Amino acid sequence: MDRLTVLAMFSWQYLLMAFLACLGIVQMAAARSGRRRLWLLRRRRPTTLLGVMLLVGGMAFFYLIPLWVAGPWGPPDPVNGVATWGTAPLESLTGARNINDTAGGLSGHWQALWVSLAWIGAVCFSKAVGRIRHSNVIEESQPDQDRRILTAITLGDKR
Repeated sequence: MDRLTVLAMFSWQYLLMAFLACLGIVQMAAARSGRRRLWLLRRRRPTTLLGVMLLVGGMAFFYLIPLWVAGPWGPPDPVNGVATWGTAPLESLTGARNINDTAGGLSGHWQALWVSLAWIGAVCFSKAVGRIRHSNVIEESQPDQDRRILTAITLGDKR
């Protein structure tokens, strides 16, 4: 098996999983905070549910795709016991994503890079779609509450 082929396949799958998970977290956080310009949908509850579905779906995609896509997690070769290129059987699904970085898996610095890019991409994607979808919505701002908080911080206990 070619290490670079495995690395390329594993990298895009990891990046897609991280992007979907990060997008889900951004949607849940935006729905909770009321930042409508980050919402992909128009209402709070569907946006929260979409966030949960993206988070769970991203993880499920990453861990279940070896059942359908051929990779270095195929059944072991009966002669030397090394995994072959193929789809993973259900019994060995837990070990399918356990690929050493010397065999094409992702080392820690690559994982950090992909997750960072996924966060940036998820926030930018949410901003772009949210800005288009909610272009006529003024951000929910509460100037009176902001003023009270600023006054409380500035004055402290002197009131």
